Amino acid sequence: MSVFVLNNFPDDCPFNEIGPFISLYLTTHNHPLESKKDRIEFKKLIAQAKDKLVKDYNKLEIEEFVKPLINLEQDSLFWSYNQKGLAIFTNKKNCYIYKLPFEVEQYISYGEKINFKPLIRLSQNIIHYYVLALDRDNFNVYEVYGKNINPIQFDPSVKIKAKDVIGDQRTEDISTIGGYSSYGRQGITHGRGGKKDDIDIDTEKYLRYVENTIYEHLSKIKPLPIVLISLHKTYIHYRNLNKNKDLFEKGIMKSPESMTEDEILNETFSLIESYFVDKLKTKISNVFKSVEMSKASNDIHEIVKAIHSKQIQELYIQDGHKLYGYVDWENQTIEVNRKSDLDIYEELAEKTILLGRKVYCVSKDVLNVGSGILAQYY
Repeated sequence: MSVFVLNNFPDDCPFNEIGPFISLYLTTHNHPLESKKDRIEFKKLIAQAKDKLVKDYNKLEIEEFVKPLINLEQDSLFWSYNQKGLAIFTNKKNCYIYKLPFEVEQYISYGEKINFKPLIRLSQNIIHYYVLALDRDNFNVYEVYGKNINPIQFDPSVKIKAKDVIGDQRTEDISTIGGYSSYGRQGITHGRGGKKDDIDIDTEKYLRYVENTIYEHLSKIKPLPIVLISLHKTYIHYRNLNKNKDLFEKGIMKSPESMTEDEILNETFSLIESYFVDKLKTKISNVFKSVEMSKASNDIHEIVKAIHSKQIQELYIQDGHKLYGYVDWENQTIEVNRKSDLDIYEELAEKTILLGRKVYCVSKDVLNVGSGILAQYY
């Protein structure tokens, strides 16, 4: 049996692999003490998997089926490098693993198809923005996509450090004391060139360079909201100089040097999440308006027909909403059966994804509709 660690959902998801599958989800941690608890919970899930397999396999076959799970549970290295969640799908041939940047509800299922709906969050990524980590001496930019953060590597011609933009020598502090020119002398000054003003002149030159660099290399090519992290004085200076409409209205007044990448991700995500949720709510509201023009529907029967005819453009599913049964694609009908282990919503999501169309899994407060499903048509 082969084990595959996957990281490109939905392109690498084993939709078409032959079942039956065990689908397993677990929230994980990086801290050693928490990782020990994760392994205990994982062991409990393996026991639950064995219980589900009893009806179809003998004891030896069950042990063979769950063998890759047992191997993972015993692999200390595997538990040392996890993110916030795990999704594991295993059949008789292969074991597929996704390490997730978000927490998941712990559960296990057994059926002919994988239970992939929690993974939709990996591809929908309605949250997408830049972070500008800026101080007087240098800057760094990150791209955040969903719950993933990656530093942006600029062309070598881009100057990151302030000294490369303004030179090693800052603007000279030239003051006139008693009518004579003096450098670095104390006394009553006349005319222009106080130290505070000089710092602001150099800072302004550098900050204008940063702003222009962000616009030319990022905003002009792929415009996204920009969250600024900087100490108070630099933060205020940059906002006053800024002309880029993509600079987000809220930012973080803190030294970016004092923050880890995880802290940058978590603090900026909390700051900007509601902005993207509001945008999604507006988008869904517009989809509902299209229902009257027969360009959208929240009727599952109509949605099945739209998917079958490839007229589906986008599909929205309420998180946690399940409907067990079967889809008869030939006759474009559904049969509800509570004893089935197949989630009809997941079946519709899979077909939509395989058509190359977008699927969103959203909370009830974003998609508040009784059917738990909404589709936009072409």
